[in-house]
Amino acid sequence: MIARVLLLLALLTGGAFAQGPILPGPGLPVAAVGGSCTGGSRSTSGGDTIITFTASGTLTCSAGFTANVLVVGGGGNGTVAGGGAGGYCTTEGTPTCGLGATFSVSSGSTSVTVGAGGAASQTNVQNDGAASVFSSITANGGGAGGVAFGNGNNGGSGGGAGQIAGSGGIGSQGNNGGASSGGSPFAASGGGGAGATGGNGVGSVGGNGGNGVSNSISGSAVTYAGGGGGATQAGGGTAGSGGTGGGGAANDSGAANATGGTDGLGGGGGGVTNLNAFFSGKGGDGVVIIRCTTGNC
Repeated sequence: MIARVLLLLALLTGGAFAQGPILPGPGLPVAAVGGSCTGGSRSTSGGDTIITFTASGTLTCSAGFTANVLVVGGGGNGTVAGGGAGGYCTTEGTPTCGLGATFSVSSGSTSVTVGAGGAASQTNVQNDGAASVFSSITANGGGAGGVAFGNGNNGGSGGGAGQIAGSGGIGSQGNNGGASSGGSPFAASGGGGAGATGGNGVGSVGGNGGNGVSNSISGSAVTYAGGGGGATQAGGGTAGSGGTGGGGAANDSGAANATGGTDGLGGGGGGVTNLNAFFSGKGGDGVVIIRCTTGNC
């Protein structure tokens, strides 16, 4: 009966009805929804697709496209001094690391490396963060905090200077760590962040970690790559705070571990007094984020 009605309508309308849109029904394929890439986790914001890697993997795309990107390296660990944040490379907002306002992603498979933060230490071992890599972009790992008379390590952002005297590590894609001038109870310095130099350790006051930088590539404003705060050698002083963007706070009580940098933000680890009994903060793992117009990736 229905078939006869449809045939009659087609005849009465000169075939216009029969030429209308064909809707999906049983056995008919439905067009896939989404972009042309696999790998990472996906979300959407304002007509864009956001692909996030918080662990290493592979981005595989059937066609090339233009994107905004953010690549942050792993943060350096704290010692008594704070660790430096991972390098901060982005096209979003104010581009860094020599990038332009957009980045071209090629078709095929692209390896994505998310840099791990430097491991926490109980014996003055300096552990730099590892680099994060996407295509031609490398965000260097953050430098570990310095020990005793030593300087902070160089890195994406530099580690803070050791507690007796020294210079902050040099930041290649961020800022330098703070310096220490000596003097009992020997305060160590804060690690550098993407947005600011680490604070100096002075007297009984550990240096604060340098602040990170806010970035909205994920669809909301998030601050990345803050440095870790510094402690004092003798304890009982003022512990340095972690920089905004996942920097770990120092602990100067002599009775607890320091705070680690935040994973996914690349923050530097906090320093700790009484290092032989307690652990400094580990560096936070980095992140890679790719944002494109929905349907392109």
